[in-house]
Amino acid sequence: MSIVFDSVDIKGLRVTHFEQLLSYLERREYDSWYYGNRKQFEKRHEEIKEWLCKIIEYARSEGVIIPIRRKEVKK
Repeated sequence: MSIVFDSVDIKGLRVTHFEQLLSYLERREYDSWYYGNRKQFEKRHEEIKEWLCKIIEYARSEGVIIPIRRKEVKK
């Protein structure tokens, strides 16, 4: 049986968390390291960077709020 995994919870994070991740991606570009097949690695890298930039752009939009993470109450 397959389970569909189509979302990632970002509650409790801030735009600065995503900007920090972007800085890691950009540092990797500066250092030029990779693993596995370079062409596939670079393709994934660009897809991740595009995804992250869209998150940052949207999160910086007027009226957009990332909700705080609520502590789970044990029953």
